Amino acid sequence: MAELMERTQKVETGDGTSQFNFWTDKQPCWEKCHCPEMIKDECPATRYQFLPCWEIEGTYCKLDDRGATGKDTSICEVCRVYKKYGHDEPIRLKLFGKGMDTQLKAIEKIAQ
Repeated sequence: MAELMERTQKVETGDGTSQFNFWTDKQPCWEKCHCPEMIKDECPATRYQFLPCWEIEGTYCKLDDRGATGKDTSICEVCRVYKKYGHDEPIRLKLFGKGMDTQLKAIEKIAQ
């Protein structure tokens, strides 16, 4: 019950405003893909729930071991989450600089 309430509330956008949660009445990507807690804690899809995951740069699914920046949405085109909720609309990133790759690069700069 608490999880349903959380999904129906407005979410903070990060710029001081709030919008309605995209995942209200939907199974969120992190549940549908069975993401481990460690991934859910770091992935921007869980923090910026006012957008679907395919519109957020640097989600866990968009990264790979070849140094991807998290901007390539080709993985989204074959994803079951996008196929169910994307309504075949063109994929356009709408949130930049908040993803996992951005965070990792910031950590690398500090470590140097």
